[in-house]
Amino acid sequence: MSAERFGVQEARQRFPELLVRASKGERLVIQRHRQDLAAIVPLQDATAGGPSSQEAMENLLSLKGSAKERSPQQRTPGAAGAKARFQARQLGPGSRIGLDGSALVAFLNDDPQTSRVLQPVLQGIAQGSWQGVISSISLMQVMETALCQGDEALALRYSTAFANPRQWLQVPLDGGLALAASRLKQQEPQLELHHAIELATAIQNEVAVLVTADGDLAQTALHPVLPCRSI
Repeated sequence: MSAERFGVQEARQRFPELLVRASKGERLVIQRHRQDLAAIVPLQDATAGGPSSQEAMENLLSLKGSAKERSPQQRTPGAAGAKARFQARQLGPGSRIGLDGSALVAFLNDDPQTSRVLQPVLQGIAQGSWQGVISSISLMQVMETALCQGDEALALRYSTAFANPRQWLQVPLDGGLALAASRLKQQEPQLELHHAIELATAIQNEVAVLVTADGDLAQTALHPVLPCRSI
């Protein structure tokens, strides 16, 4: 069966749906000006003959500042000293760590506070000490960082970096997660919708701590949250 093709704009708008379809075995092609540019493929395709843990760690850490390199004006400004510091000893082997889009985008923009927190987290995930958990909304935020610059190659690089199922659990937004997020909003009505989804993702997938650069999300009492920037 031939792969279905989508233009860049349509792929942006339908990205969560395309992720779910790829997770079910479909191969989807992204085009620009009717020319094949990139593909969204099932994890088993992306990870066949995958990199070693050392290569995976180098690939992840090499993303630091990648958005800043092409668009320095979009760098997320840092404040003076992170409120909390990540301590590796707090997490046992095999723990799951959630990373939301705000934290990852700040890391990609080379925010120094965020880098101090996320660098050991990403090293531990790449080495197999912990498993990273990322929602489809956060993954979309990461892709947008590259796509808003018109850099399709960088977007594909980001997609590949989070594709190894031994290191990352990608969580699609489905009906069960939407219901859980809605219930969380009933408990904390001030939550933004995307914050509720991030928290529901963390809770349903037994995440030990959710790392964020969003000051509002860091205030929640519904789940342990590690702010990687001052709030």
